[in-house]
Amino acid sequence: MKNMIRLVFLGLMLALAQKSFALACLKDTSKNGWQITGEVSDTAYIDTTIAVSNTLPKNTVLWRSPEYSISITCWQDRSASGEYVYFYLSPDDPGYTKLGPDLELGIRLDGHDYYCDNGMERFQGRCRKKLEYFYFYCGTNTAPGGNGCPDKAITKQLSYSFFVSKRSAPSTGKEGKLTGVVGAYGAFQLDGVGGMNDHLDKNFRMYVNGLSNMRYIACGATLSISPETVYFGHIHPSLAEAGKEIKELPLTITVNKPCSSVYGLGAQLTPINAKAKDGYTLIPNDNSSVGIQLFRKETLARIPFNKEFLLMANTASNGQIPQNFLARLKWTSNEAIIGPFNASASVDIYYK
Repeated sequence: MKNMIRLVFLGLMLALAQKSFALACLKDTSKNGWQITGEVSDTAYIDTTIAVSNTLPKNTVLWRSPEYSISITCWQDRSASGEYVYFYLSPDDPGYTKLGPDLELGIRLDGHDYYCDNGMERFQGRCRKKLEYFYFYCGTNTAPGGNGCPDKAITKQLSYSFFVSKRSAPSTGKEGKLTGVVGAYGAFQLDGVGGMNDHLDKNFRMYVNGLSNMRYIACGATLSISPETVYFGHIHPSLAEAGKEIKELPLTITVNKPCSSVYGLGAQLTPINAKAKDGYTLIPNDNSSVGIQLFRKETLARIPFNKEFLLMANTASNGQIPQNFLARLKWTSNEAIIGPFNASASVDIYYK
């Protein structure tokens, strides 16, 4: 009987010790003695309606946040054990009970999308992603009263964006809002290996507001691009002059819309084998002396790369709806690099 009491008591002590571990992480911090203060939250807004086709496949990205680059400071406020920093999705809503069956959140880091079924682990009903380069080890408590070690806090620059994707499989017959969430919804929280910190003011949390703007529509759209390859032909290297236009060719993206549901389309161009200089100029990896820019044919408005733009305004029209552009080749240097060049971009569309 005595042995059983000792074992139960030991198990209780271990459980209590583990629960006391806590990693604190705040944005844009300042320090006053042993106290670290900073921003505990931020909010991104979906400020436009987003139309979603029933037939879209599971894991289709419906909306992306802007790219964020923030300063994050982390330290352990109650423990002496080393741990990594994690992104925890939907911190207030394990299992997406509030969000509903059709939506989920994801994180984009270093050019890769992560969501529950792709590159994440599950812990205490939530999905999380470990930051392999962000590790904190306290060693021994140094703050008065054994309250962690804020004097050993680590600050890193963290770049990310997050997104909302379709969690349900293709179906038919659904119309109306995708979720009953109204107002701000917790997208993710930065925390440690042991789960959610029970000190709610100690961990940075990102919110998204406007999920109620997402709605189902009766049909989706497909795109066709003509020409699929824009061939600029031969270019005389002796004419190289930085900023000078070389050639301009037409490009048409045709939206094929099979029903009269009212919606528009946003699009995002992501470079392939190229870089987007200044956000608008596609520079081929194999020849940096030239760049390619896209313009609306009617307005000559520049089209960005790596950022959503309006491809088609809201319309009830159906059939083929052409969107006309100009592809403009220009010199980026006074010295031409001899040889061929190739650059591509993928096109992602977003319903509005």
